[in-house]
Amino acid sequence: MTSPDDALLAAVRDEVLDYGVRRATATSIAHRAGVSRVTVHRRGGTIRQLVLDALVAEFTGTMEDCAARVATEAPPRTGRDTVVEMAVALVDALSEAPLVGALLKHDPDLLLPYLVDRYGRSQLLALDAISAALRAGVADGSVVAPDPDLTARVLLQALTPFVVGMRILTGDHDRAHVLAEVRRLVSSYLAPASHPEHGQGDGR
Repeated sequence: MTSPDDALLAAVRDEVLDYGVRRATATSIAHRAGVSRVTVHRRGGTIRQLVLDALVAEFTGTMEDCAARVATEAPPRTGRDTVVEMAVALVDALSEAPLVGALLKHDPDLLLPYLVDRYGRSQLLALDAISAALRAGVADGSVVAPDPDLTARVLLQALTPFVVGMRILTGDHDRAHVLAEVRRLVSSYLAPASHPEHGQGDGR
């Protein structure tokens, strides 16, 4: 069952998809959500904050869907498998996420601080998940990560351009081939030096 807050954030998302952040209005959002304009302002304060909250909701849902898909479609054998497949699934899903795409097209300045200055809530959620998987990989010997928190941050920084720049990459290359390179990149980075895949990826 959809909660009132979910309905409001869905209305924010649809408003941004249709008009972008600058042209979004509390009146229109309230109409979409079936609530008063006062309720919209009381919930978010500003349109910008509402959009960021909607982005967190979309990101959280995407992460949950990717985790479930990785666990059911191709159960990982090792901690490194988990990180690699989650990385590929997230890049694939987020690069096609409607709200992310709308912000990149209409209001990229809203995302810029979280690319060059500080982490947002969505990124912190991803870091927690990546760090946990990295620690599992270190424990089973499939991952080299002297500092899992730092490795998680490096991975996040390395993967972000694939999300925001997928359209450039797929302009000349098949999407499946691009994702295969993401898989090879992450797998090679994390593989122990003695592992046959170190430096060359797993080729899947």
